[in-house]
Amino acid sequence: MKMKIQKLFMFFFLWIFLVFPFLGNKVKSEVQSSKIIPESDNVFSSSESSKSGEEKISESWMGVYMGGIKVGYSHNEEFSLIKNGKKLKKSFSESWMKVARLGGNSIEIATVQESIYDEQGKPLECIIRIKMSESETVMRAEIGPDKILFKSGDKIIKELAYEEEFYLEVPVEKIIEEEGLKPGNKYNFKILDFTSYSLVDFSFEVIGQEDVLILGKKMRLWHAKGETTYVIPLSIDEWIDESGNSWRSINKTSFTTLTSIRMPKEKALEVSEETFDIAFSTIIKPNVTFENPQKIQRVTFKLSGISADKIKNFPFDDGSQKIIEVGKDYVIVQTSSQIFKEEEAILFPVKDKEFRRFLKSSAFCQAEDPEIQKVAKEIVGQERNSWRASKKIAEWVEKEMTANYDVGFATAKEIIKNREGDCSEHTVLTVALCRAVGIPARAAVGIMYGRGIFAYHMWPEVYVGRWISLDSKWLAVDKKSGEYYTDATHIKLGRSLLDENIFKEMAQAISEIIGKLKLEIIDYYQDK
Repeated sequence: MKMKIQKLFMFFFLWIFLVFPFLGNKVKSEVQSSKIIPESDNVFSSSESSKSGEEKISESWMGVYMGGIKVGYSHNEEFSLIKNGKKLKKSFSESWMKVARLGGNSIEIATVQESIYDEQGKPLECIIRIKMSESETVMRAEIGPDKILFKSGDKIIKELAYEEEFYLEVPVEKIIEEEGLKPGNKYNFKILDFTSYSLVDFSFEVIGQEDVLILGKKMRLWHAKGETTYVIPLSIDEWIDESGNSWRSINKTSFTTLTSIRMPKEKALEVSEETFDIAFSTIIKPNVTFENPQKIQRVTFKLSGISADKIKNFPFDDGSQKIIEVGKDYVIVQTSSQIFKEEEAILFPVKDKEFRRFLKSSAFCQAEDPEIQKVAKEIVGQERNSWRASKKIAEWVEKEMTANYDVGFATAKEIIKNREGDCSEHTVLTVALCRAVGIPARAAVGIMYGRGIFAYHMWPEVYVGRWISLDSKWLAVDKKSGEYYTDATHIKLGRSLLDENIFKEMAQAISEIIGKLKLEIIDYYQDK
């Protein structure tokens, strides 16, 4: 049984889905999540792990825990098979977790990774499926002799040339066969990363043998440690036997720890009555509370807990936030609501070359979809003022969308059909509708205040002569001008074009921030 390092990347995707969408519901969703676990053993009924002609080599089950609470399981199988006269190997991994977000409905998340290797162990293909409630994301990597094709459906989203050897997981079997497990031995190699569509560095070290309790039984196991800092720092401590079988693993990021323990299938499939709330490890409690945060038009923050260099990399290019002071272990940042007037807006559609990437349709933001095009044109009608049209779109999204914690990270096509979700769905749909009529738009990634806490959030930005935040989930109206604005409790950490780099962009925005950022409100101004 190989050491399944790819769990790190799959669980990272889960955190991306879970951290950003949760802030924004004014009331808890009443929509109940559907049960994902089918009656069969596999999470996805479409799994082909039991096809005739495949011979099972190994199988293992593990219980998955967060904060001492059992949240799910992982299941791994390996097969040998013959296809077109060639001997191949297949690795099948699935996991299932059930967690809550800020006391809302429990959400079920299922993942599957299927990988095909040649007889020598060279990877040929890898498919990852992630399903959250009714939303499913499928990613495929087809590996040729000198390049990797990353696909979403039949569409190629990136082509990556390579020369050096790489792996889909830590090659424990190879290490054991060639050198055996020896204390102090260190290895460095490349791992295929679906988040950034790239090959990333991974370090692996054999620490030594230790006595470990596994379900009350003491076992003599090898302690190994792996680390990568591909987008955010990730580390894994694994305890394996002489054959490389994993018995216990601890996965750590800056904001969570996930523990897996090998156990019988029946015990692994048991569902705990307790629920782990995944959001509480990401929230930030301020020193000041706001009764009506949408009225806040200027805030001065003292930010700490992360490096000044990291804070300096926040977006400071649109006037909505600026650095006031850089201290030894803090940075003073001021945020301001941008009040934009209709007479200052440009006409649309915008056709300048510099804005093409902000108008482009993508696998997540399908601005060219016929239904999205139709709805967008119905909303704006004959309007050609970009700011008035953007406001019409934001009003329509706020009115038409139903708050639902249970939606994962849906695409614009899914959202226009179901019309439900949270801040990420509001953002994706707003951006897609704006792009559909020729208004440049993108997503901001950051934090905002709500219900007594600061939490991770996503909101739209539109170009109407300059870039303006337009949070269609939390529309605020300036009393003096009557214009919409985005309140100053929003702190922008990064941005996304909502294209094939979406997970990388969001990860970079929260890298070394989530779980570490601290803030103190020094001063603020409220619209009166």
